[in-house]
Amino acid sequence: MTQTLETPSPTSRLADTRTTRIGAGLGVASIVLIATGFAVAAATETTIASSPDEVAAFYTGAGLARTLTGGLIETLGLVLFLPFAAMLTSRVREPGLSGELLAPTARMAATVYVGICLAPGMSAGAAALWLAHHGTADPAIIAALNDLRALSYFVALVAFALFLAAVGYAGSVTRRLPRWAATAAMVLGVALAASVPFAGYDAADLVALLGLVWVLATSVSLLRHPVPSSTSE
Repeated sequence: MTQTLETPSPTSRLADTRTTRIGAGLGVASIVLIATGFAVAAATETTIASSPDEVAAFYTGAGLARTLTGGLIETLGLVLFLPFAAMLTSRVREPGLSGELLAPTARMAATVYVGICLAPGMSAGAAALWLAHHGTADPAIIAALNDLRALSYFVALVAFALFLAAVGYAGSVTRRLPRWAATAAMVLGVALAASVPFAGYDAADLVALLGLVWVLATSVSLLRHPVPSSTSE
């Protein structure tokens, strides 16, 4: 039988299924590693509102080996988010709006999110920790690095919000994501973008956490049902 562009071959379907499951599996691994690294590092109790002395005391008292180990685990989790995002944006990419604008935007936003989280975000925190233990304990320097870490994270959330909104809309247009996943992504993306100006009051942290839960739930769903159904779930 002659195959057409509208009728993918069985080999093509198998490859798509394999790619989806690999990407979804890496999505699960990403969230597990991020959560594990966060727990191991015993994340900072300081905020941008903390005094320089409070920030310096935290970094000086933090266990160096444990905190660095947790940070490295979290870094690996962030890196594994990229192949998940690549799989998801490829899945919702079709000719037209989704393929020419939404999917490429979502993929670039995911890359920007991870890039800012790692540097200057986590790099600044690691530098503050290292200086507190091996260099200078000057509270002003350590506080400045901690502020850079925190503010970089807030900026990264804007990119994460764009990723969620774009991939959710693309999934809704193409119906290549479950309906609940596409709708939830759009809602979370808008809510996260709106919460960033109030990040100092922990509003953004809660929505960002729900965004990570969305990644986990979507990954599990795609592992179970890698082939898009003819109608949205």
